[in-house]
Amino acid sequence: MNKLKTLVVAIASAFFVFGGMAVFSQSAHADTPRYDMIDVSNHNGAMSADEFRFMRDNYGVKAVTTKISEGTTFSDWTAAGNIKAAIDAGIYVNGYHFLSSTTIDGAIVEADYAVQQARADGLPVGAVLAVDVENSYQMNMGRAMQPVVQAFINEVQRAGGYRSTTYTMGSHLEVSVDGDPSWIASYPYTPTSEQSWYSTEHAWQWTSKATFASSLGVFDVSQLYDDFFTAGQDASNNVTPPAENNNQTDTVQLDGVYVVDSWKTYGSGWYARNNDISIPVADYNNDIPVQSVTLTDRYGNALGNQVAQGNNGIMEYFTLNDNYKVLSRVGNAIQIEMNGESVWLKMAYTK
Repeated sequence: MNKLKTLVVAIASAFFVFGGMAVFSQSAHADTPRYDMIDVSNHNGAMSADEFRFMRDNYGVKAVTTKISEGTTFSDWTAAGNIKAAIDAGIYVNGYHFLSSTTIDGAIVEADYAVQQARADGLPVGAVLAVDVENSYQMNMGRAMQPVVQAFINEVQRAGGYRSTTYTMGSHLEVSVDGDPSWIASYPYTPTSEQSWYSTEHAWQWTSKATFASSLGVFDVSQLYDDFFTAGQDASNNVTPPAENNNQTDTVQLDGVYVVDSWKTYGSGWYARNNDISIPVADYNNDIPVQSVTLTDRYGNALGNQVAQGNNGIMEYFTLNDNYKVLSRVGNAIQIEMNGESVWLKMAYTK
């Protein structure tokens, strides 16, 4: 769903840190937590009912949660189709809104916008419309975010008749309302069926790297602990996911010299954003891990000092010099793996 990752900068490091745990790119194996729910957005492309049926029949997927909106201006163009496809596949459907606000009044405005978009997209009344809280400035507020989150939850129930809960990272549970079970993301190094992390919550998102033979790209997968996201359906299942083919041969390069239009942070991780190669509307899914960036002059010559200036008005340039594994290609967009993370960029800039 996001870049809920705290990155470790280390020479020859191929892993990142998420919720305090070291994590490698996820490969499916027989002994994993359950595939009860997936969440999708425009970065997964338009999903079909056949894809969701395959996930239901072969992996035991019971719920789909699709991105609806963000802030007060962004609505996900795939939401309406994903909702219809999930319903046609016989899978319970929910939505989520990526929260930008840090005030109660702002959260209410965003909740009203999310309800408006959810209705337009066909999200059924009574479904979950979760609030996604993961911006670093929100994490830094700690427990002070709880009234803001509660205001969103209350408003989507009042205005739309939707149920709600908080999605956030395991290292920042304090932003979730006390006593209200949440949806927690935290990725173990080797996920197994014995772990059952955060079992007192509604759901545990245990990977962002799951693949399905029916679909392109990678997906976030969660294990459910109650029927909150399935509206009374049993969340348990006995389906053993088949082994996946981890293709390593499809790679691309990006040979240009790019301007750092802005630096972004998620947790303690730094990311570079270039507006030319990002997919509008640029967001965290387009941002490039700092470990993949080589700072250069305007001609592409590497600088001796690789310390970023950090949005202080000085023009900065960078190159991307590796071969990057392709995770999926959708329309004019390409999803590649950088430093173990999924990054979506415009395909025209790759070769």
